[in-house]
Amino acid sequence: MTSPEASTTPPAKTKNRLVTLLKVGITLISLAFVFTNVPLSEIGDGIRQARWGWLFVAMLINFAGLVLRSVRWAILLNGIGSTVPLPQLIKLYFVGAFFNGVLPSGFGGDVVRIIEVAEDVPQATAAGTVLVDRLSGLMGLFVLGLLVMAFNPDVFPQEILLQVGGVCLLGLVGGVFLLRGWRWFPFLENLLNKLPQQVARPFLKLIATLQALPTRSLLQALGISLLFNFLLIGQWTAVSRGLNFTISYWYLMGVVPVMAIALLAPSFSGLGVRELIAPLLFAGAGLATAQAVTLSLMVFFVKRASELVGAPIYLISLWRKRP
Repeated sequence: MTSPEASTTPPAKTKNRLVTLLKVGITLISLAFVFTNVPLSEIGDGIRQARWGWLFVAMLINFAGLVLRSVRWAILLNGIGSTVPLPQLIKLYFVGAFFNGVLPSGFGGDVVRIIEVAEDVPQATAAGTVLVDRLSGLMGLFVLGLLVMAFNPDVFPQEILLQVGGVCLLGLVGGVFLLRGWRWFPFLENLLNKLPQQVARPFLKLIATLQALPTRSLLQALGISLLFNFLLIGQWTAVSRGLNFTISYWYLMGVVPVMAIALLAPSFSGLGVRELIAPLLFAGAGLATAQAVTLSLMVFFVKRASELVGAPIYLISLWRKRP
């Protein structure tokens, strides 16, 4: 495997540092606000009373989710004629998940996956399939959120019902446009061709990859994304049981997509931002503010703990590639 720093130019590094400082700053400010309103002793009491067997189950569910998303990625790669072995993709997904946990964004691991799989496929194919892989996951969240709002709108606090619905609807429409808009509106590609080649070339290569993806592969990826989201809700269910909270799976179907969308906020993998909105979202389930924050934090740390498996996988791959 290639070291992710190797492909970063000095100007890009400067920009990345500024973005990193912004994300870390937002996370620290958000957590500081949360902890000024929630006594740390109450969070500590909840953690000390945890049933660790349920938390271990949550870790296993996260492992299963990583494997399932690797299958989704394989479907996308196979759809455009690239045959990267599934075990290799599973390995890269675990490595990417590890970097998501140590880099201050929810997308750093995606960059690592692009760099690594580009050793076996063209870089445009690597970037395009990773983008669609991530996008199909988000679209699965949006679909699930809209379904829950349509059939059980009482799950959502009325104060944010319209906002959440708008985000899900716009996100779903935007995702469809990104995946198929280039076919429906060919003039957009013509507009790109009028830009300087050094600017337009990466986008044109990406568009070519998106256009080459069969609709069947995209629908299969979306279906797997829905399955993964059910696993994600199961993970939240296991953690809530581990903390001795009783929250219905149906209620979590409405809340978890919103918590997952918080990953898009400029922060360290959504940390801090999710804890800010957790009390509002889980009030309907009868959780006190400290309990909601404890649940959100525990899900974060269980997920990150399970993704540490990617570290030895990455180190072993580097050792095998040594001169």
